[in-house]
Amino acid sequence: MELEGPATIPRPLHEDPAIHGKRWFLLGIMCLSLVLVVMSVSGLNVALPTMQQSLGASASELQWIVDAYAVLFAGLLLTAGAIGDRFGRRKALLSGLVVFGLGSVAGALASDAGQLIAARAVMGIGAALVMPATLSIITAIFPPEERSRAIAVWAGFAGGGAAIGPIVSGALLEGFWWGATLLVNVPVVVATFVAVRAFAPESRDDARTPLDPAGALLSLVGLSSLIFAIIEGPDKGWTSVTVASALVVSVVALAGFVTVERRSEHPMLPLGLFKERRFTVGSWVVSASFFVMFGFFFLATQYLQFARGYSALEAGLATLPMALAFIAISPRSAALAERWGAPRVMALGLVIVAAGLGIMSVLTTGTPYPVLGLAFAVLGTGMSITAAPATSEIMASVPVSKAGVASAVNDTTRELGGALGIAMIGSVANTAYRSTVDLSGLDLPASAHAAAGESIGAAHAVAGQLPGGGTALLHEAATAFTDAFTLANRVSVALAVGAAAVVLVASRRRAEATDGGDELVDIVELSPAAAEEGSRVA
Repeated sequence: MELEGPATIPRPLHEDPAIHGKRWFLLGIMCLSLVLVVMSVSGLNVALPTMQQSLGASASELQWIVDAYAVLFAGLLLTAGAIGDRFGRRKALLSGLVVFGLGSVAGALASDAGQLIAARAVMGIGAALVMPATLSIITAIFPPEERSRAIAVWAGFAGGGAAIGPIVSGALLEGFWWGATLLVNVPVVVATFVAVRAFAPESRDDARTPLDPAGALLSLVGLSSLIFAIIEGPDKGWTSVTVASALVVSVVALAGFVTVERRSEHPMLPLGLFKERRFTVGSWVVSASFFVMFGFFFLATQYLQFARGYSALEAGLATLPMALAFIAISPRSAALAERWGAPRVMALGLVIVAAGLGIMSVLTTGTPYPVLGLAFAVLGTGMSITAAPATSEIMASVPVSKAGVASAVNDTTRELGGALGIAMIGSVANTAYRSTVDLSGLDLPASAHAAAGESIGAAHAVAGQLPGGGTALLHEAATAFTDAFTLANRVSVALAVGAAAVVLVASRRRAEATDGGDELVDIVELSPAAAEEGSRVA
């Protein structure tokens, strides 16, 4: 009678010679997939005015063209990451590309705002499958000594893609209809799908950890409701029935999620991960940095187009120094983190971000572009050496088998931080604009006066209906918004410096905990099943 030997543990992908030899090529494919998703978010903002005119979209419909994507994307990230870990990250990536491509086609061919909103929701589902899969595959195919550099490249393309999106959309709008900004995704999807199918290896959790349906449902409801409330809060009011109800649903669902994950033998998100300071600090840095940057981008687009009179393409090109800084400097951030330590580098990056925002806090409507270009370059530099090490810290603090969930946490904190930044920093600017814009000397009908006093976009719409183009109104609105923009940037400076201080304090405590021998306990204390799996993987 023969006894069965111990189960064979599959060789890690990064030890396969065939995969090792093409790892940098595969990194390029993953980055292309990532840029596709990121550009679709940032590039859409440039096309919104054209979409509004062509589709006759209301202000609410225009907002939901953006929000439908964000709500589904953020709400499904954790579930999509867990699905990739369980069934295969390559399969998740391929499925996401197909869904994203179909949504892009449907959106480009939409004949009314409702169809476009539905298509954007479908694109959000596809993006949720794509984004975590790219980072988790990179984590699996690169050996530990090269992993942080590969992740830094990934982070650089994430930031660069966000800055390049408006340029691509602006260029397309110069010669084509608004649908081209969505249809351009299709050839990229096809090329990426073929490359992934032909060259990318399958990667999954070898333990075949069961799915967590209850956790998945609660995370979807909780995160989607939270994102919805954050987005709608500044417009409808935080105490409105709609927003307050969404917040209540979010709190109940997320509290239920925490309870379920604590009791589950195979939790989708092992809560013990947050006891590991690298994971927690990395998540904090991602949230804080994108809180500041998304709030800045939201206002900078309006400043460039409305206050300075740039076209969509000119506004996109104005941010090019930031994109170049992201792509050029992010890959080098890994070496800085290896030499000086990730916490110091992340804190330094946040201080550099604060410096760039400081330049932006002294702008006028007539500030020469070289000053703007310098500020964008400084901001790109700061974000480059902040986001990449933070993502590396998150991914390095979990077993490779949980790379999909860790990647999803990285992406979720990015989306939550960004949504909060737009809501909070945007509210600061909106409040400042409404309190400083002075229309008393202008002869405007009551309705036009009220509209122009609400936002600079509305002021431009009103000016277009006035004799002579409403030059006086445009000047007053541009001056008031610029003052509001600079105030918001000063607030962001304080937030960035405060976030840097938190990172340094937390890292010092982490060092003390490690010296005391507590860190190892935190790493393996994930869940009954996860602790056993962590030992097996090690």
